[in-house]
Amino acid sequence: MHFRKTRVRKEQTTRNGELPDEPVESGKRFSRPPVLDRIMLNEVITRLPFGYRIVFILHDVKGFRHDEIARELGCSVGTSKSQLHMARMKLREMITRRGAPRNAAAVIGPDPVN
Repeated sequence: MHFRKTRVRKEQTTRNGELPDEPVESGKRFSRPPVLDRIMLNEVITRLPFGYRIVFILHDVKGFRHDEIARELGCSVGTSKSQLHMARMKLREMITRRGAPRNAAAVIGPDPVN
């Protein structure tokens, strides 16, 4: 898992020793996706084929592991991983076709399947 990390994130506290209201990284604030990007992403997710959509939601949205998804859906772990990969690829394709901002594609997640 150490090699999968892209970088180490350090938490920064305020002068009072409390965590800031918004996440801070290296002195820069993260930008949150605008509401329209979230609405567009939701619309694109609903257009995914059922198998892709259910695995994507269970894994990337709800945080289930592949073995849990496989048990729940009655399929193999490999099928779960494959469906997730194909869902992410299909989402990227649909977002790109719609001409969405670049940061919307980053919301989908990494290519490697866990």
